[in-house]
Amino acid sequence: MPWYLYAAVTPTLYSFTNFVDKFLLEKKVKDPIAISTLAGLASGILGIIFGLFSGFKFLGLSQTAVLIFAGVLLIFYLIPYFEAMKIEDTSRVVPLFQFIPVFTLILSSIILKENLTLKQIIGLFSVVFAGILLSAQKLEGKIFKPRKALWFMLLASLMYGSVGILFRFVVREANFWNTLTYEYIGTGLGALLLLLIPKVRHNLQGQKEQIKSSFGIITGNNCLAIVAQISESYAVSLAAVPLVNLIGSVQPLLVLVEGLVLSIWFPKIIKEDIRKSIVAQKLVSIIIIFFGLYLVYF
Repeated sequence: MPWYLYAAVTPTLYSFTNFVDKFLLEKKVKDPIAISTLAGLASGILGIIFGLFSGFKFLGLSQTAVLIFAGVLLIFYLIPYFEAMKIEDTSRVVPLFQFIPVFTLILSSIILKENLTLKQIIGLFSVVFAGILLSAQKLEGKIFKPRKALWFMLLASLMYGSVGILFRFVVREANFWNTLTYEYIGTGLGALLLLLIPKVRHNLQGQKEQIKSSFGIITGNNCLAIVAQISESYAVSLAAVPLVNLIGSVQPLLVLVEGLVLSIWFPKIIKEDIRKSIVAQKLVSIIIIFFGLYLVYF
């Protein structure tokens, strides 16, 4: 299968999981850390399964440590993401993940001493401007006040962008499945770290019935998210990262369309703000983000 089909699988599946995340937070579990912990445990189990099939080949102490740390970040980034989803429309939160390439380029310029071109700088500023526009509580008036979700998503994007850099750093010299094994084991360890917190254990215990009743939805959603992650990672191993990331940037548009469909026909499941002015604001922001990313990558 061509690399671009693997790349296209990721935003398509993630757009579905985004709305399932929103549904779970609003109707079922309602605790971001609890959902993050469950997702991490599922990924950790999958990492062990991958290891059993790939042979748990040792990649060296430093590379293994890097992947374990990346896996921990891969579970911790979910916490601010779920917090943002808890308080905002899905179609307003998901485009803010496009801050990831902003952080990736900044980190690359600092760590790898790569100089940014003028076009890339303009592209980055375009993405930042679009994110601010999308997060504005009010467009009119003299005082700009960003939505709280912006700060959560900046943190989530920084952590997820770091995961991508660390994974790509190792996968260049190691087997894909071995790399994925240790990253997912790190995700499971991150979930165990969360379980060491008494409040997390107490919240999980207190929502045991909700988790039981939603177990099928949570499991299915985690499976889709894992397939999306693996597909993205495999696409990166086949093609240039900018091409993969550019295809992934269609996710906000998919989420916007899906949000409109769900809000009109299935409002009892998902109900977003679909006023014309709000939809126009989101659409303009998404177009600016795509334009900015195009300048960054090409």
